[in-house]
Amino acid sequence: MPFTFVPGQFLNVAFGIGGARMNRSYSISSSPTQREYLDLTIKREPRGAVSRHVVDLLKVGDLIEAGGPVGKFTFDGTEAENIVLISAGVGVTPMVSICRYLTDRSWPGDIFFIYTCRTPADYILGKEMAALERSNPKLHVAVTMTKAEGTDWKGPRGRITKEFLAKTVPELTKRRVHICGPATMMDATKALLIELGVPPEQVKMELFGATKPAIAPAGTTAKPSATATGPTVTFSQNNKTAKIHDGQTILELSEELGIGIENSCRVGTCGVCKVKMTAGEVDQEVQDALDDDDKANGIILACQAKPKTEVTVEA
Repeated sequence: MPFTFVPGQFLNVAFGIGGARMNRSYSISSSPTQREYLDLTIKREPRGAVSRHVVDLLKVGDLIEAGGPVGKFTFDGTEAENIVLISAGVGVTPMVSICRYLTDRSWPGDIFFIYTCRTPADYILGKEMAALERSNPKLHVAVTMTKAEGTDWKGPRGRITKEFLAKTVPELTKRRVHICGPATMMDATKALLIELGVPPEQVKMELFGATKPAIAPAGTTAKPSATATGPTVTFSQNNKTAKIHDGQTILELSEELGIGIENSCRVGTCGVCKVKMTAGEVDQEVQDALDDDDKANGIILACQAKPKTEVTVEA
């Protein structure tokens, strides 16, 4: 491969589907030690335009546009002496990459892999994790199912609880913890960890499944329920100007105005929505996808940028 990556990073991929360009961010699930290829583990969603395209129509030999690798939700074994990896749903993919890499490197620390899903059929990469556990005595796998009735599942059942965490991970308060999955799952799990005495600074999270509102058709404007009273935002390439609503991001305003700023993760990590700000000031809660050169050149993340003053962006 013409690039290297750190376990836990992802790629931004783009497809032309139905005449539209669609971007998605997918974690790399293979180990960086595998240099011949990489794995993207993509779950087919019934209403997912891109995932259905990948699973149903993509064939060997097709070219895929990809950018990256990007993301700071990483762990290569140098950050701590042991690690707890907690995930749900497709949030398992970066955790598998980390487990594969640490196993390949014969990393001496303990790895506690905790996963929750609905049924055995929903256990993504379950066979791979079972094989890794057999080959790595330092890897401890614990999986709990929330809807296991009527299946042959013999393991733990129910959601992740304080009791489950305390039983699964000895000396939990001394360990670094990574959580990846839906926002509600991550918030609930972090709250449990804090109740158990884990310092918040030892917990790192990565959001999967961010909400993606539909982009308005070009030339149309949505009718917000309240009058916008925030600073004015000018989109110089589209010759459009509008006041922003309180708490609204530049990306959200652009969607109201039918301006197609490309985006993917919407949580500040992928960098697809980078735009150049030529005037004004913004707050950005997350800036993971910006490097020093970006910041020096006025590049902002439209999905995170909330104007503090009147702003002009090249979009």
